[in-house]
Amino acid sequence: MEPRTFPYHTQIHRRTLLGSGALVGLGALLAACGQQANNEAAATASAAPSETASASAAASESPSASATPSTVRGYSGGSKAPDGEYRPADKYGIAQNVPKPAKPEDGYREKSVEGMRKTLKAWVEWANYGTETGDYSVARQFVSSEFKDELQAYADVEDLYASGGWIIGGVDYFEADGAPWSEDGETYFWKAYRHWDREIYVESDGSSRSWVNEDKTNDTFKFALKHNGVKWEIMNYENVED
Repeated sequence: MEPRTFPYHTQIHRRTLLGSGALVGLGALLAACGQQANNEAAATASAAPSETASASAAASESPSASATPSTVRGYSGGSKAPDGEYRPADKYGIAQNVPKPAKPEDGYREKSVEGMRKTLKAWVEWANYGTETGDYSVARQFVSSEFKDELQAYADVEDLYASGGWIIGGVDYFEADGAPWSEDGETYFWKAYRHWDREIYVESDGSSRSWVNEDKTNDTFKFALKHNGVKWEIMNYENVED
């Protein structure tokens, strides 16, 4: 059986930059993951404006920083994309014509493994959308109000975009590790391995911070979800041993 995968965008390393911790999402199928990986590779190929990355920073998930002012935010690819043509973010500006994810699959509210999977799938797709656009309005619907770090991370990224900044890359995915389980019949856990390479935050003045994942041995996480009687909610997550 092929491993189930769900694309995923994460804010783990944003704790250093934003002062809050958050994971953002899971979802979709392996084919979609491959497409997103291609998009991210294209987005990061040209790097960020005035970005520097020391060897010590690149060897961990700590950010490397640059503080050289650049131009104001323009168009990715250096020009306005034709209507309907997706262009990932790059050193020139934010992603253009980012496709909106589809509505959650039927049955995502059900208290079942499939309902949980469909919820995570929708969550990550909309969180990835938020990463590329600065709009987490739909992603919030899948997150518990108790998961304050996650919600604050959304607000921080929205502020970044509102101030004229943007994010390059940062669209990741997770591969499920086994089946979900519960110890009390209420809170359910699911382990997954995070696949990611690079993420760059560009401020409105052109300065930037980047994270590079060279150590891929500590990328397993455990997610906690609860069904509130109407739908599944993401409660939390933590980094765990394989």
